Amino acid sequence: MQTAPDAVRSAVQADTLRYAVTAGQPLIVQLPAEVRGREASYRLLRGPALSWLVDRSFFWRTLSSEYGTMHVLIEQRAAGREPDTLVLAIQVGR
Repeated sequence: MQTAPDAVRSAVQADTLRYAVTAGQPLIVQLPAEVRGREASYRLLRGPALSWLVDRSFFWRTLSSEYGTMHVLIEQRAAGREPDTLVLAIQVGR
């Protein structure tokens, strides 16, 4: 796995959701329907191979050779607000 660049590290401190998955297993995350009381929409900015985002569902099929922490960057939008970056900090274990 890669180490996170400085931009990712500072974003991680802002809006971060943390998850854990066993290497080789799939991870499915349902993102929040609302942000500060307003309906949210999402767009994948950076994710690992074999991952995708459909509406509010993030899916990642991890490989058995992957381990460590991966930071997935997702643009989060809500009506009347500036876009924000949501970070999924995913710990992949053995």
